Amino acid sequence: STLVTTSSATKALALNSILALGFGGFLLAAVGDWYKARIKLRDGADTLVTSGPFRYFRHPNYTGEIIGWTASCLLLPVLELVFGLLTNSSSWINTSKRLIPWILVSGLGWFGICFGVLAGEATAGLEKIQKEKYGGTPEYEHWMKTSWSGPMLSPRSNTPAATDPAATQ
Repeated sequence: STLVTTSSATKALALNSILALGFGGFLLAAVGDWYKARIKLRDGADTLVTSGPFRYFRHPNYTGEIIGWTASCLLLPVLELVFGLLTNSSSWINTSKRLIPWILVSGLGWFGICFGVLAGEATAGLEKIQKEKYGGTPEYEHWMKTSWSGPMLSPRSNTPAATDPAATQ
Protein backbone atom coordinates (compact mmCIF):
# COMPACT_ATOMS: atom_id res chain seq x y z
CA SER A 1 0.00 0.00 0.00
CA THR A 2 1.30 3.42 -0.95
CA LEU A 3 1.03 6.23 1.55
CA VAL A 4 -0.03 9.65 0.37
CA THR A 5 2.39 12.19 1.76
CA THR A 6 2.04 15.89 2.09
CA SER A 7 4.03 18.64 3.69
CA SER A 8 3.24 19.93 7.15
CA ALA A 9 2.64 23.34 5.56
CA THR A 10 -0.14 21.88 3.39
CA LYS A 11 -1.70 20.16 6.41
CA ALA A 12 -1.58 23.37 8.40
CA LEU A 13 -3.11 25.32 5.50
CA ALA A 14 -6.01 22.86 5.20
CA LEU A 15 -6.76 22.91 8.90
CA ASN A 16 -6.31 26.66 9.31
CA SER A 17 -8.51 27.37 6.28
CA ILE A 18 -11.42 25.40 7.74
CA LEU A 19 -10.93 26.96 11.19
CA ALA A 20 -10.72 30.48 9.71
CA LEU A 21 -13.83 29.90 7.61
CA GLY A 22 -15.79 28.72 10.65
CA PHE A 23 -14.52 31.50 12.90
CA GLY A 24 -15.21 34.09 10.21
CA GLY A 25 -18.75 32.81 9.71
CA PHE A 26 -19.65 32.83 13.38
CA LEU A 27 -17.96 36.24 13.76
CA LEU A 28 -20.10 37.63 10.92
CA ALA A 29 -23.20 36.26 12.68
CA ALA A 30 -22.21 37.81 16.02
CA VAL A 31 -21.28 41.18 14.51
CA GLY A 32 -24.56 41.22 12.58
CA ASP A 33 -26.60 40.61 15.74
CA TRP A 34 -24.57 43.15 17.74
CA TYR A 35 -24.74 45.83 15.04
CA LYS A 36 -28.47 45.45 14.49
CA ALA A 37 -29.17 45.67 18.24
CA ARG A 38 -26.93 48.75 18.54
CA ILE A 39 -28.63 50.59 15.66
CA LYS A 40 -32.15 49.71 16.81
CA LEU A 41 -31.34 50.84 20.34
CA ARG A 42 -30.03 54.15 18.98
CA ASP A 43 -32.62 54.82 16.24
CA GLY A 44 -35.69 52.89 17.43
CA ALA A 45 -37.04 49.37 17.15
CA ASP A 46 -38.77 50.05 13.80
CA THR A 47 -35.56 51.17 12.07
CA LEU A 48 -34.58 49.30 8.91
CA VAL A 49 -30.88 48.54 9.37
CA THR A 50 -29.08 48.92 6.02
CA SER A 51 -25.59 49.98 7.10
CA GLY A 52 -22.58 48.12 8.50
CA PRO A 53 -22.66 44.43 7.56
CA PHE A 54 -26.29 44.87 6.46
CA ARG A 55 -25.07 47.01 3.58
CA TYR A 56 -23.83 43.81 1.90
CA PHE A 57 -25.83 41.05 3.61
CA ARG A 58 -29.53 41.43 4.37
CA HIS A 59 -29.14 38.70 7.00
CA PRO A 60 -25.49 38.60 8.11
CA ASN A 61 -26.37 36.58 11.18
CA TYR A 62 -28.01 33.77 9.19
CA THR A 63 -25.38 33.89 6.43
CA GLY A 64 -22.59 33.79 9.01
CA GLU A 65 -24.14 30.86 10.82
CA ILE A 66 -24.49 28.91 7.57
CA ILE A 67 -20.79 29.53 6.84
CA GLY A 68 -19.82 28.61 10.40
CA TRP A 69 -21.90 25.43 10.55
CA THR A 70 -20.64 24.38 7.12
CA ALA A 71 -17.04 24.73 8.28
CA SER A 72 -17.87 22.83 11.47
CA CYS A 73 -19.36 20.00 9.42
CA LEU A 74 -16.23 19.83 7.28
CA LEU A 75 -13.81 19.92 10.20
CA LEU A 76 -13.86 16.21 11.15
CA PRO A 77 -13.35 14.90 7.61
CA VAL A 78 -10.54 17.41 7.02
CA LEU A 79 -8.87 16.50 10.32
CA GLU A 80 -9.08 12.80 9.56
CA LEU A 81 -7.96 13.11 5.96
CA VAL A 82 -5.12 15.51 6.69
CA PHE A 83 -3.87 14.18 10.01
CA GLY A 84 -5.23 10.63 10.19
CA LEU A 85 -5.04 9.12 6.72
CA LEU A 86 -2.00 11.02 5.61
CA THR A 87 0.16 10.34 8.68
CA ASN A 88 -0.50 6.67 9.43
CA SER A 89 -0.65 3.48 7.45
CA SER A 90 -4.40 2.93 7.56
CA SER A 91 -5.99 2.35 4.20
CA TRP A 92 -8.59 4.56 2.58
CA ILE A 93 -11.17 1.79 3.07
CA ASN A 94 -10.57 1.58 6.84
CA THR A 95 -10.59 5.36 7.14
CA SER A 96 -13.83 5.58 5.15
CA LYS A 97 -15.50 3.00 7.38
CA ARG A 98 -14.60 5.09 10.45
CA LEU A 99 -15.67 8.38 8.86
CA ILE A 100 -18.97 7.45 7.19
CA PRO A 101 -21.13 7.38 10.35
CA TRP A 102 -19.69 10.70 11.54
CA ILE A 103 -20.09 12.31 8.13
CA LEU A 104 -23.69 11.10 7.85
CA VAL A 105 -24.68 12.38 11.29
CA SER A 106 -22.76 15.63 10.82
CA GLY A 107 -24.25 16.12 7.35
CA LEU A 108 -27.77 15.48 8.60
CA GLY A 109 -27.33 18.05 11.38
CA TRP A 110 -25.77 20.53 8.96
CA PHE A 111 -28.63 20.09 6.50
CA GLY A 112 -31.25 20.57 9.21
CA ILE A 113 -29.62 23.69 10.62
CA CYS A 114 -28.68 25.31 7.32
CA PHE A 115 -31.59 24.43 5.08
CA GLY A 116 -34.36 23.45 7.47
CA VAL A 117 -33.97 26.51 9.67
CA LEU A 118 -31.57 29.22 8.49
CA ALA A 119 -31.94 29.25 4.69
CA GLY A 120 -35.53 28.09 5.00
CA GLU A 121 -37.99 29.49 7.45
CA ALA A 122 -35.72 32.02 9.19
CA THR A 123 -34.42 33.92 6.15
CA ALA A 124 -37.57 33.59 4.06
CA GLY A 125 -39.74 34.55 7.02
CA LEU A 126 -37.68 37.64 7.80
CA GLU A 127 -37.68 38.65 4.12
CA LYS A 128 -41.49 38.49 4.15
CA ILE A 129 -41.78 40.51 7.38
CA GLN A 130 -39.38 43.16 6.11
CA LYS A 131 -41.22 43.47 2.81
CA GLU A 132 -44.54 43.90 4.62
CA LYS A 133 -43.06 46.49 6.99
CA TYR A 134 -40.71 48.47 4.73
CA GLY A 135 -41.69 47.47 1.17
CA GLY A 136 -42.14 50.36 -1.24
CA THR A 137 -39.88 52.75 0.65
CA PRO A 138 -36.90 54.03 -1.36
CA GLU A 139 -34.44 52.87 1.33
CA TYR A 140 -35.84 49.33 1.30
CA GLU A 141 -35.99 49.08 -2.50
CA HIS A 142 -32.38 50.30 -2.85
CA TRP A 143 -31.24 47.89 -0.13
CA MET A 144 -32.98 44.96 -1.84
CA LYS A 145 -31.15 45.75 -5.11
CA THR A 146 -27.70 46.24 -3.58
CA SER A 147 -27.51 43.58 -0.85
CA TRP A 148 -27.51 39.79 -0.82
CA SER A 149 -30.02 37.79 1.19
CA GLY A 150 -27.53 34.99 1.73
CA PRO A 151 -28.53 31.41 1.03
CA MET A 152 -32.30 31.27 0.99
CA LEU A 153 -34.86 28.73 -0.06
CA SER A 154 -37.90 30.10 -1.85
CA PRO A 155 -40.73 30.62 0.61
CA ARG A 156 -43.75 28.43 0.17
CA SER A 157 -46.66 30.29 -1.28
CA ASN A 158 -50.08 29.82 0.26
CA THR A 159 -51.76 31.74 -2.55
CA PRO A 160 -53.47 30.02 -5.46
CA ALA A 161 -51.50 29.78 -8.68
CA ALA A 162 -51.73 32.78 -11.01
CA THR A 163 -53.04 30.50 -13.75
CA ASP A 164 -56.05 29.57 -11.63
CA PRO A 165 -58.99 31.67 -12.94
CA ALA A 166 -60.55 31.73 -9.46
CA ALA A 167 -57.40 33.37 -8.07
CA THR A 168 -57.86 36.50 -10.19
CA GLN A 169 -61.36 37.23 -8.91
